[in-house]
Amino acid sequence: MFRCVVFDLETIPNLEAARALLGAAPTVSDVEIRQALSVRYARANQVPAEAFIKLPMHQIVCIGALYAEREEVGATWKVTGSGSGCVDQRSERDLVATFMDSLAGSPGPRLIGFNSFSFDLPLLRYRALALSLPAPMLHGANGRNYWYRYGQDHLDLCDAFSNFRSSPPPSLAEVAALCGLPAKIGGIDGSKVEGLFRGGQIADVAAYCETDVLVTYLVFLRFSFMIGELTNEAYQQSLVNMKDFFAVRTQHRPHYTSLLNIIQRSWQHE
Repeated sequence: MFRCVVFDLETIPNLEAARALLGAAPTVSDVEIRQALSVRYARANQVPAEAFIKLPMHQIVCIGALYAEREEVGATWKVTGSGSGCVDQRSERDLVATFMDSLAGSPGPRLIGFNSFSFDLPLLRYRALALSLPAPMLHGANGRNYWYRYGQDHLDLCDAFSNFRSSPPPSLAEVAALCGLPAKIGGIDGSKVEGLFRGGQIADVAAYCETDVLVTYLVFLRFSFMIGELTNEAYQQSLVNMKDFFAVRTQHRPHYTSLLNIIQRSWQHE
C-alpha cells in the first residue's frame, strides 16, 4: 500500500512572539506590534504592509490535508479523507499534533505540497519547537526523509515545475490556470487570510485552505500523468475517484461545487 498526504497551511503573524522579539512593553497595543513587525521586515523602498514576515514569526490558524492511497506504483489513487482544521475549534497545538500523527506508518505517507519546502514544512518545525511538541514523524521516525529536497519522500510541485528554482517559481494559481482549474475561488488569496481571520471569517479561511489542497492534488495527478508515472487509464480513474469522493460532500462544503464543475468540464477535453 502506498499513501500520500497533500497539505497546506494558513498562517498569521504571531504577535506574542513579535512582542518578545521587539522587546515591547505590555502597554504597546497589538496594532502597534503588527505595524512594527512589518517595518522590521520591509525591504528598502517596500511598503511595510506588503512585507513578508519571516517564518519564525508565524503561527498556524488552519491546516488542510487530503489523504490518498493506492495498491501499487502506477495504480489509481483513491482519496480516503480530506478536510481542514482551524483554531476556532481546536488549539494550534492539537492541529499540529494531529497532522503529525497522520504521518505515522512504516513507511509513512509521501508529502505533496506547493512551495512546501520553502514554507509549509519548515513552518511545521518552527511551530513544533514553539509549542514544545514532539515531532518524530517529521524527522525520519516513519522511514521518510521529508527534508531531502531532491528525494521522493516529499514532492514540492513548485520546485518540480521550476526545476528547483532554476527558473522563476510559479504560483499555484498560475499552474492551476494553465491546467484549466480554479485556485482562488471567491477572490481569496494568502494575503487576505490575516484580515479574514481577525475579522472572524474563519470559515472562509478553511474553505480557501481546502480549495488549495484540492487544486494541489489535481495538479499532482496531472503532473504524475505528464511524467509517465500514471497511465491515462489510472489518471482518469483517479479523477473519477476524486470526483465521487467529494460529490457527496458538497452539501456540507458548498465551495467544492465550483471546483467539481470545472473539473467535469476539463475532462471533456482530456
